[in-house]
Amino acid sequence: MKCDVAQRLIVQYVYGELPDEGCHQLELHIAGCEACRNELQVYEALRQALALAPVVEPSASLLAQSRIRLDDALDQLPAPTLRMRLETCVMGFFAQLRAAPGMAVALAALGLGLGATAGHYWNRSSAVQSAAIHSAASSNWTAVSAPSVANVSQIVRHPDTHMVEVHFNQVVPSTVEGSMDDPEVQKLLLLAAQNTANPNLRSDSVALLAEQCRAGQYCQGGPVRTALMVALRYDRDPSVRLKALEGLQPYVAQDSRVRDAILESLMHDPSQPIRNRALQMLEPVNADSSVRIVLQTVSSRDVNPAMREASLKVLHSIPETE
Repeated sequence: MKCDVAQRLIVQYVYGELPDEGCHQLELHIAGCEACRNELQVYEALRQALALAPVVEPSASLLAQSRIRLDDALDQLPAPTLRMRLETCVMGFFAQLRAAPGMAVALAALGLGLGATAGHYWNRSSAVQSAAIHSAASSNWTAVSAPSVANVSQIVRHPDTHMVEVHFNQVVPSTVEGSMDDPEVQKLLLLAAQNTANPNLRSDSVALLAEQCRAGQYCQGGPVRTALMVALRYDRDPSVRLKALEGLQPYVAQDSRVRDAILESLMHDPSQPIRNRALQMLEPVNADSSVRIVLQTVSSRDVNPAMREASLKVLHSIPETE
């Protein structure tokens, strides 16, 4: 096992999510590799530090949003064709032939015919039930899901006001105009932040959400803050990640999820300006144990000499606690 593979598996190993075979291979590698052994110790220390923080249960709205998205994804799957059902039945029949003789074979043959017929009616009833559940849940869901919205096409900010125009496409193009506290405007801005096909639109939306968060407006709830953390962690455009990072600044001290996202950026973001800004933003919480661990890791092991020096300088500036 190579070091780059081992270091990708360490997080799963620390949290007990790595299969037994992978654990064995990783342990063999760590036993003979000091660098990976040190990396494991860092992650274990970070996990122990994070475990001291209170566990925040997911909100009901997040669970509802996840269920609706799952229903949407399942609804978009193509219905199994007659050929697919027949292939499934035939494969199951032969599997049972190998596993059970005599009467079991006869029962399998009988089940083959009955299963094909019952499967047809089951698929029809399942489709009707899924549609009913989706309709009922959608009527009560307030998160970002607008079945009538195809995509967001443009965002226009009115100068020196909090008014925003969000242009979006339905069956025909439509426009919503309102302030940032308008729930419909919020939904569309969050939808635009997920638009992978239009980088400029995604950048505009993240910038607007981040600006409002920095100003302390319309960012007290979870969805906007979560959207910025997702953009910081996963967006491919460093300028978008930097905007998201700036928007999270007011919450670094009060929200442990925000702090963890910024620590990840400090350790792993490929953009040097983002890492520098993350280091600056962590100043109010430098005394936090998880922050100290990350600073010690970066100051001693980072491949960038400038980052090592900057992190070491921050560590030396932290007052010693008795």
